Amino acid sequence: MKIIRDEANGEAVRINMRKPYDMHQHLRRDAMLKLVAPMVARRFAGAVIMPNTVPPITTAEMAWRYQEEIAEAWDLNIGSFEPLMTLYLTDMLEPREVALRFAKRTAVGVKYYPRGLTTGSDSGVKDPASLWTKGTKPYEVLRALAEQNKVLLLHAADGLDTYGDELDPYEQEKHFIENTLPYIIDAHPTLKISVEHLSTKEGAEFVGKYGGKRLGCSLTAHHLMIDRRDVFRGGFHPHMHWWPIIQPQEHKEALRDLAREGPPFVWLGSDSAPHPIGKKETRCCIGGVLTAHAGIEFYTDVFEEIGILDKLEQFSSVNGPSFFGIEPSKEQITLVREEWKIEKPFFVAKLGTPLSKTEEVIPFRLGETVRWKLL
Repeated sequence: MKIIRDEANGEAVRINMRKPYDMHQHLRRDAMLKLVAPMVARRFAGAVIMPNTVPPITTAEMAWRYQEEIAEAWDLNIGSFEPLMTLYLTDMLEPREVALRFAKRTAVGVKYYPRGLTTGSDSGVKDPASLWTKGTKPYEVLRALAEQNKVLLLHAADGLDTYGDELDPYEQEKHFIENTLPYIIDAHPTLKISVEHLSTKEGAEFVGKYGGKRLGCSLTAHHLMIDRRDVFRGGFHPHMHWWPIIQPQEHKEALRDLAREGPPFVWLGSDSAPHPIGKKETRCCIGGVLTAHAGIEFYTDVFEEIGILDKLEQFSSVNGPSFFGIEPSKEQITLVREEWKIEKPFFVAKLGTPLSKTEEVIPFRLGETVRWKLL
C-alpha cells in the first residue's frame, strides 16, 4: 500500500493498494444483479455471495447455476472478479451437498440464518441448539465444514432468551454472542467461524478476546459510520435500516476501536443489500440498503476519519481472503481525494411488469458527499 500525501499539509491525496475483497455481498438476481454486479466487480477482486435469494441456495447445483448467472452480469472489461459462493444452512441441508460443492472449489462456506430474524431467513435454522446437538443435520453440516477447513458464516442473532421470551431487536446479537456462540465453538473446536456484520460492543469484545485462526468477523461501513441517532434524527430513515440493526453510539465506537487495533481476524464485509423503494418506504420496512455504489470509498472515508488509513489495505484486501483460504489479489486500485456527490437513485426493471416499468433503488447516503473517489 502506498499513501501519497500533500507536501504542504501532510493530508493524504492518493492511495494505491491491492484490490480488496468484499466478504459479505448481496448481489441479488435478475435485474438487480445486473445493476449491482458491475459496481462490485469494479471495486473488488472477489466477493463472498450471500445465499438468501429467492429461492435460497441450498444445493450444489443451485450454487453452480447462480455462479454462472453472476459471471454473465458484469463487464469483463472491468477486470477479473471471483464470486465466492455459499450455501444456505437449513434444518434439512444435506452434509453431502456441502462436500459436493466444496470439492469443486467454488464454495467457501455455509451461512447460518436464524429463522425469521432477518431478510430472507424464512428457511433458516429454527433452533440454534441444533448447531451443537449431535444427530441433527445442522450439526453434521458443521462437522463436514470443519473437516474441509471451510467457514461457517453467522448472522449472530437470537430471537428468544433462555426463558423463551422474545428478545428486543437491540439485544439479539448480544444474546447470541454471550449465550449461543460459545456452545458452537465448544462443539466444533476446529471449525472456522466468521461472525458476519458485527454490530455490538459485546461482539467486539468477544472477537477481540478470542479471535484468531478459527474465529473472526466482518465489519460493515455503515456500522462504522452511523449509529441509532442518525437513523431516527428528525424521524425514521428507512434507507438506514439494516439487519443487524444500527446500534447506539457506544457500539459504533467499540467497532471503531476494534478496527483501530488492526487484528488479522477482522475484515471488510459490506453487507450491501439493495431493495426497490417499494420494499423500503412501506408499512413494514425491509432491512438492507445498497452500498455497492461506493463500496470501498465509504470504508476509505471512515478509516481516514478515525485515523487508520494506513490499515485500510490489510483490513480490506488481506485479512478476509487469508482467513477464507484465498490468495489476496495481485491487482491494484487507486483512490484519490476528490469529493463527489451521490446525486441520483438507481433504477431496475420491475419484476412481473413490461420492461418499460422500473423501480427506484435508493443508495446509502443519497444526496451526500463522499471524500474519496475510485479511479
